[in-house]
Amino acid sequence: MAAKAAKKVPKKKGGYQMPEPIPAGEILRDISKGQWILGKSIGVGGFGEVYSAAPYSGKIPKDYPNVIKIEPHGNGPLFVEMHFYMRNCKSDEIDSWQKKKKLAALGIPRYVASGSHEYKSTKYRFLVIDRYGKDLWKIFEENNKQFPEHIVYKLSLQIIDILEYIHHKNYVHADIKGENLLLDLNSYDQVYLVDFGLASRCTSNTELKVDPKKAHNGTLQYTSRDAHMGVPTHRGDIEILSYNMILWLCGSLPWEKLLDPATVQKEKEKAFNNIDSFLNKCFHGSVPQAVHKFITLLASIKFNEIPSYEKLKETLIGGLKKLSHKPDGKLKLDSISMQIQQNTSKRTPQKKSINGISVRKSPRMKQLDTPNSRKSTIGVVIDKKRCNVKDIAKALDDMDSDGEYDIQILKKAKKTESIEKVNTIVKNKAPSRRKKVSIESIDDSGEDFDIKLLPKPSNKREKKPVTSKTRQKVKFLNDSETASDTEIVPKRRKARPVATARSKASTRLQSNKIIPTTYAETESDEDMFDT
Repeated sequence: MAAKAAKKVPKKKGGYQMPEPIPAGEILRDISKGQWILGKSIGVGGFGEVYSAAPYSGKIPKDYPNVIKIEPHGNGPLFVEMHFYMRNCKSDEIDSWQKKKKLAALGIPRYVASGSHEYKSTKYRFLVIDRYGKDLWKIFEENNKQFPEHIVYKLSLQIIDILEYIHHKNYVHADIKGENLLLDLNSYDQVYLVDFGLASRCTSNTELKVDPKKAHNGTLQYTSRDAHMGVPTHRGDIEILSYNMILWLCGSLPWEKLLDPATVQKEKEKAFNNIDSFLNKCFHGSVPQAVHKFITLLASIKFNEIPSYEKLKETLIGGLKKLSHKPDGKLKLDSISMQIQQNTSKRTPQKKSINGISVRKSPRMKQLDTPNSRKSTIGVVIDKKRCNVKDIAKALDDMDSDGEYDIQILKKAKKTESIEKVNTIVKNKAPSRRKKVSIESIDDSGEDFDIKLLPKPSNKREKKPVTSKTRQKVKFLNDSETASDTEIVPKRRKARPVATARSKASTRLQSNKIIPTTYAETESDEDMFDT
């Protein structure tokens, strides 16, 4: 009886098949007959799923030191990535390069194993590599989208070493970004560049010609000018790195809100036609000298020229020395929060975090304090702790200017005076353009009252209120309560849905991966890039 053919997974709208979840404990066999046991799913991308994994010897392991990336056989990105690893990421080759370049470490994942697996009559291909820690984008977001200058230079030095190795093999990565830079599992000192789904041979053409089939390939925000034209080049990878550097230092890129690839391409062309103007716009006139030198050197590289990696590194090392830091290769990202507080850039207004939301203190807000402030008989209770009028001002000052709040006033002995003082505080503290205060139905009935801080309405058509606005509760009592420190506690806060592993890919910038739609089902190490 003929074997039953493996069924195909239905394709999603983007043209790629999404794999059905495979349960933990499934055993996979690679092309070298080695066995691997799947752990839990740790992430879902736009094209496949990633699981923790470990070598299997008949017993359930305690630790899972590897990851397995799985995609249906009909998908292309893992097919490309698997062949890149098989061809270029063998341990002996990486060790030899490290020794030649005298590098203490090199952030290239090593090829461990690969193969095919059938689950529920569906055929998959898989790739096994070492397991790494959290990605750089998460750390960037955790630190209010700001990295200290010396950290950016150290990161870039490590990435240039990685790119030099890839370019030495005559490939380009084409998708360098925080999400594809993972920390070592056991330290915060080294990053590893992953996701080679866009890797391709560097162009061998002597003339720069547009390839419409590959145009705009990559993640739009970082795509190089050459990649916008569909031409994979070494200098293109360096250009992608430069956009990441600017983002890490400034928190944004001028074109990050644009969605049309052709428009973004024009903005990048304009940037390199006037580098001084571009950098002044990004850094608000305070451009780091090392960044200016780096971009200027990048602009001088011809499209088919091998970059001078040493010169690029020298500009960054010079920037480190100017900041009194050594190019020791250690990132020390675990201490980055303290470094950011001590080295906040003058070109960016200082931010503070309220309820996990980064906000700027308005320069129009005045400190409310008078000689009689502390003598007031009004009491304010925040989270069951008594405070005074000055702390009311502080509470209002700390509130998110775009949020909506409930303030409950419990009138005691001095009703009229309490209402008048609260009105004065709110009136004095709220004239910011971004705040509007409405005080509803304050009388002497002895009932509770609401003071709502509402966003200032625009001249445009009125929009529905956002349901996730933060609401906070403040109670006013008399002086009989005991004094304590001020604390603001959210009231009925609707938390933002936590992105699960399976929804992670949809929350970030996605790569525009243009891959052929048909693939030979091969498990050899023959180089598919030569075809």
